[in-house]
Amino acid sequence: MGKEEQAITASKVRRDLRGDVVVLTIDNPPLATLSSDVRTNLLSAVEAAESDPAVKGIVIAGSGHVFAAGASATEAQDDGAPDLARLCDRIEACTKPVVAAIQGSALGGGLELALAAHYRVVHGASRLGCPEITVGLVPRAGGTQRLPKVAGGLAALKMLLSGRAVSGDTAVKLGLADALAKGEVVEAAVAYAERVLAAGEVLPRSSERRDRIGEGTAFLEAVAENRKIAAKSPLEAPGRLIECVEAALLLPYEIGRGLEQAAYDDLVMSEHSRSLRHVFQAERRLQAATRWEGRVESRPLKSVAVIGARGEGAELAVASLDAGFDVTVAEDSDEALEQGVARIIEHFDARVAAGRMTEDAVEQVLDRMHAVSGFRRLIEVDIVIDPSPGAGAERIGELDRSMRAGSVLAIAAEGRDINAVAADTGRAADVVGLRFAIGLRRNRLVEFAVPEGAGPKAAATARALMRKLDRLILDVTPSEFGVATRLTEALHAAADLCLEDGARVTQIDTALRDWGLPYGSFALRDIVGVGSGRQVPEAGTRGAGLDASLVAAGRTGLAVGRGYYLYKQKGKIGGEDPEVAVLADADRTAKGIRARALSDGDIRKRCLAAMAGAGAQILADGQVRRPADIDMVAVHSMGFARRTGGVMYAADLLGLSEVQRTLQQMAQETPRIAAPAQMFQDLIRSEKTFDDLNS
Repeated sequence: MGKEEQAITASKVRRDLRGDVVVLTIDNPPLATLSSDVRTNLLSAVEAAESDPAVKGIVIAGSGHVFAAGASATEAQDDGAPDLARLCDRIEACTKPVVAAIQGSALGGGLELALAAHYRVVHGASRLGCPEITVGLVPRAGGTQRLPKVAGGLAALKMLLSGRAVSGDTAVKLGLADALAKGEVVEAAVAYAERVLAAGEVLPRSSERRDRIGEGTAFLEAVAENRKIAAKSPLEAPGRLIECVEAALLLPYEIGRGLEQAAYDDLVMSEHSRSLRHVFQAERRLQAATRWEGRVESRPLKSVAVIGARGEGAELAVASLDAGFDVTVAEDSDEALEQGVARIIEHFDARVAAGRMTEDAVEQVLDRMHAVSGFRRLIEVDIVIDPSPGAGAERIGELDRSMRAGSVLAIAAEGRDINAVAADTGRAADVVGLRFAIGLRRNRLVEFAVPEGAGPKAAATARALMRKLDRLILDVTPSEFGVATRLTEALHAAADLCLEDGARVTQIDTALRDWGLPYGSFALRDIVGVGSGRQVPEAGTRGAGLDASLVAAGRTGLAVGRGYYLYKQKGKIGGEDPEVAVLADADRTAKGIRARALSDGDIRKRCLAAMAGAGAQILADGQVRRPADIDMVAVHSMGFARRTGGVMYAADLLGLSEVQRTLQQMAQETPRIAAPAQMFQDLIRSEKTFDDLNS
């Protein structure tokens, strides 16, 4: 066959004529994004192919490992460029067969483009999906209308509401793809187009198809069930998406497309979607930083020691075993070691019970774990991690003396500058700071600090380990307290102020949970231990709260069954305790405070302002580079719901003037909350936001 190639406008779309089938390849690396120039080029290429008598069929393909990806929701509008919906409608209306050759991923706008083609040929490992729901949006180019008509309403609902992609193999089974390529996808797509031409088939236009609407009752039941779930969601997008899918199977395409466009236009300006998109962009930046390896190679890494077999230590030991390391678990007493090892074994037993591992597999994993009382075996390991924030100078010194030269010591010590801690050891060049989040399995972020005297090999080795453990690495400057610790302390200070002013413990926590914090303030203290690992404010001072009183009464939280809440049964959520309400009333009386009603909105505003104030000070101190880093700590270390956008973005949405005013009021009432940093006034004066500092 003859072959002819030419570039279309700035090489964004390549034209390759193979016999009487033209291959149009989107060439916009790295993601084949359907930007305005690509859409313009592709539309021109399709129209030129349709009018060319030498062309009988068209194949659209991507370059590399991506078919195509949708443009950003914030893309600058080009009045001369077609939007994706217009491009898709034009492709679908083409009088010559159009085949999408899907090699790699076709996500979001990429899948919408593929759905507009008359046929789809995929590789078995291809990924097809519409992840828009994960950023609070719905597709905007006919995806909610074409997908149900091609794959069926049930499959479309599942794909669109979950945002998860399906493989090429699954796509063929669903009817989403027409053929599975056994070899090179573009060649298979060209061959498929030639077979269609030879057969003289009537072109199937996705928006007009009615052959997948036979699900009837099952589809309507799925719609009703998903509506119930969507009604409980704080997000608007799931409900709007269900309406669109239902319309696809019940109403003409033009009306369904109108509903889809209206839903997108409403959602794209909503606070939740803007927050979700902010988190998505911040995560991409954090993931890129995590993948960065630098020029210095890591030292060999085969063995890890974890100090402390309970709490974070147990979770860290499990993660290290899962990553394939030989793991030494060390405790300073036999009793603590026995409890910690039992917890680790319980974790793997739960996997067996759930059918996720066999007993033989668990036995092989546990063969790589060595439990020791004391630190005598540390001389054999490549890196020692002490995740306890309360590790003191004596213990760190003992660890240092027990390790061999060249081993890396990673510490999380809070309350002491990591630079000073490292300098006090005999291995300053091999000490790094690693501060983990509470709940390692859910919260993946680690604050990574490189002390002034640390060598590049030690830093590279610790980074390599964190990547192996699937952590998100946030680079921070060495400091006395971690970012998450400073934010959490600000949260507790504002919550204590609300309690003193008349709000109830349960009201405060419920208001915070409804906003997006998983435990609120007081339930979180019960989980980690009231007063544990932090300096408890002196009782009797304004804003000090009840921590000191509870600790004195032995009410230290979940572990003892009593804290801010009463825990009557292990594993069950705590209930409100009248004794705590009595303590709170007595505390107000002693301080001369008359209780008043606070709304949930007031509580959330105070707590957000306090955390944003701490975040501004963290930025001013140079502990992190940008506000989005603090938002990543909020989401991936403190468990903030993604829809909040994190602390600093939420402050932008509330308004920096309002945040500053609230901070000033609280700072006048309690020394635990600092006055607003100068950064607030600078941003307000220049009419900018924290988000403007991210770029």
